[in-house]
Amino acid sequence: MISNVSELTIDEIGTLEGFTEPHEVDERIPLSIWFETILATKLKDLSDGDLAKMIRQQIYIKSVTPEALKRLKVNPIAGYLGDGELLESLLSVESDTWKDASEIKHTVLVFLEEFIALFHANQLTFPEDEDRFSNEDREEYLQHLLTFKKRIL
Repeated sequence: MISNVSELTIDEIGTLEGFTEPHEVDERIPLSIWFETILATKLKDLSDGDLAKMIRQQIYIKSVTPEALKRLKVNPIAGYLGDGELLESLLSVESDTWKDASEIKHTVLVFLEEFIALFHANQLTFPEDEDRFSNEDREEYLQHLLTFKKRIL
């Protein structure tokens, strides 16, 4: 795998992952139309919402997961539709997907170990506004991390 996939366009990532046929847009399917709009976009330039959508749809999961982890390190509640959307999209990936991707599985496990330790050390950057992100929200976030770890083991 290329060391800095974030610099590649979605179309280039697709080619790397073995998809050589051009994408044909089906105008009746919004997902197909959306996918066409991001093909020329570099991975690093995708919005958090577009990245989360790619993960939920399991599009190039091995290539896009490291970008998601990088963004979560900067903003643990990154998302477009709502706080935590990026983490929740990773949680939606089926267990078998991680089993078939041992290299990325290891990367995710290392990330989760470090992130859980940072959580317990109170070193993650969460919103300070209690109305926006309460203690209950923080506890739910930890449960998401633990569930994610369990799912990919």
